[in-house]
Amino acid sequence: MIQNIINFGYSTNIYRNKNTGSIQQKPMLARTLAKDTVCFTGMSQPSYYKTVFEYLSAEILNKNKKYQIDGSLLSANNIKTGIDRLFKLNRVYGPYIESLTDKIKWKNYIPEDIRQYSVNKINEARVARLHQWHSFLEAPEKFPQTEETKKLTQYFHDDPSVKFLVWHSINSELKATNRHIPVPFDPKALLETLVGFEKIDPKDRAVRCASPSFLEIYTHRLRDNLLVDKGLSDNSAVWVKIPSIKNDPLHKPENVHTLEILSNKNWCTRSSVDKAEAALEDGDFYIYLERDKNRLWQPQIGMTTLKGKIDQIQGGENNNIIPLNMLEKVKTFIKEKNLKCNSDIIPEGPKALQQILISEKLSEHSDILGKNFEKAIKENDNFAIFKFLGKSVDRMPDDTLVIDSYKPSCLVNAKSGISIPYSMLGINEDALLGSVSKISGDLTLCHKNPLFASSLKVFPQSLKSVSGRVVCTQEQFSKFKEDILRVVNNDTSRIIVRQ
Repeated sequence: MIQNIINFGYSTNIYRNKNTGSIQQKPMLARTLAKDTVCFTGMSQPSYYKTVFEYLSAEILNKNKKYQIDGSLLSANNIKTGIDRLFKLNRVYGPYIESLTDKIKWKNYIPEDIRQYSVNKINEARVARLHQWHSFLEAPEKFPQTEETKKLTQYFHDDPSVKFLVWHSINSELKATNRHIPVPFDPKALLETLVGFEKIDPKDRAVRCASPSFLEIYTHRLRDNLLVDKGLSDNSAVWVKIPSIKNDPLHKPENVHTLEILSNKNWCTRSSVDKAEAALEDGDFYIYLERDKNRLWQPQIGMTTLKGKIDQIQGGENNNIIPLNMLEKVKTFIKEKNLKCNSDIIPEGPKALQQILISEKLSEHSDILGKNFEKAIKENDNFAIFKFLGKSVDRMPDDTLVIDSYKPSCLVNAKSGISIPYSMLGINEDALLGSVSKISGDLTLCHKNPLFASSLKVFPQSLKSVSGRVVCTQEQFSKFKEDILRVVNNDTSRIIVRQ
């Protein structure tokens, strides 16, 4: 083993070659360092940093090229200088990241105007929330002076990496491709999180800081402090009822704040711009939370109410589908509380009863196929999808499919007669019909309710013939005219165009 390696760093000497005249570089021994380590450009060992916050900041800067920081400033000796330089050059705070309509994966049935309205509200919420965080980090002394804010001010003064870490963490979830809203600001939870990280032993930094993250711990502290106040923190899972403004007008600010804190990052109710308040205007709100493997609180289900009935149910993905592993918990809770569900389909999505029926449909299993409907959709197994949809389907030698008929909606409950558009089941019609070579019956592309109409963007070239009729709108016929005529062998009597 080599003992007591001489500490050195390299600098670069630039010179002109006397023989060729070309410019060349030569590494030179620069200087002896204070510690027993070989130092290259880049990060030091985690335990060498003065504070855990400097180490975490170096980790962030090492992985994010947007900060444009020289690698030599990431070492334990230079990280403070590097962070100070970022603040002086104004490369920390801006610009705020906006959610972009054309970058988000939307359900096909959601109209363009609703998409844009939603994104505008998300961006409004992001600006309001980030401005609050920015204002506090830059001038905490201007906020109400409590024991927490005074201690936080000292943290920021003593160690600029704390400000950098907090700001980066708050922004880390925000992307142009999602609709996440920054976590609410709370001095008590922030101070508790900082104290917890400060206590991490230097030798444990690399492992302990890997997961859960600073933001995850802060978000948990927000939720747990609130649940402690409600006497619910000792549970591993809990339903929380947040009274509406109508039912509890005296505690409106507290209830709106509770909804913001307990909401999932994907839910609009995390926003104080107007969504949280609007969600509580007429009806109570129910949230189901569970502790994850790290014992951190995670909201799994959110349910709005309208006129005394459950109106909408959302899981963490906020995709109008109840997570299948949560379905029985939701149904049991609704039954135990003797709650009723609204039934309807609007441009934004299905209401509670349809959402339950959709999840029940997606949960269906087939012994023959060895998978459930949801898995068939995720795997784009078109043969299995048609089987789950109740279609007669055969696979041809060329691997294309022959089906008995096609219309873009599915009966999910025979007793009630409730149908659901394919798009609300998460089915991609272009991919589904793109596997079909023949339809033995009718091809129906339209419906009196536009939400149930086909969302087909490209007419499938694999489809060679339709034995029955093709039913479509004037717009669809104009768009797919040549292909529609082709699949009916130019027999216009089998084409029905609806107005």
